[in-house]
Amino acid sequence: MKDMVPSETVYKESPPTWQEYSQLFSSTGWMQILKISENDLKRVFENTWYWITAYQDGKIAGVGRLLSDGTLYALICDIIVMPDRQNMGIGTEILTRLVKKCRKSNIRRVWLFAAPEKARFYEKHGFFIRPSEAPGMQLREFELTK
Repeated sequence: MKDMVPSETVYKESPPTWQEYSQLFSSTGWMQILKISENDLKRVFENTWYWITAYQDGKIAGVGRLLSDGTLYALICDIIVMPDRQNMGIGTEILTRLVKKCRKSNIRRVWLFAAPEKARFYEKHGFFIRPSEAPGMQLREFELTK
């Protein structure tokens, strides 16, 4: 049987359904590590400023979201791509669209926290690891231009 090639990826500026988000979040193993309940995940929808959701073949493929005050600061959260859809450019496109939203809104600082094995991905896209006295990562472009 041949491997199925996914159809074109569709990106939406809207949240996934609760079930889709739960499926994505569960694929990371974070629910057990962080001891997150379903109610905790449902509250995410109330407090997220901006979403990008990716679909392939009508199924959830990935998601990314921003927490922000809409003017000064933004925090990129939960860029998650289904394991069987990784390394196909979906995470890069989600990140690109989140950063584009920050530019459009004239956000002054864009931050994120990356797992150690994921930091390189973000560095390729302009983020840098902040000094130990100021941990986390920040998008270099926003540091240099503001």
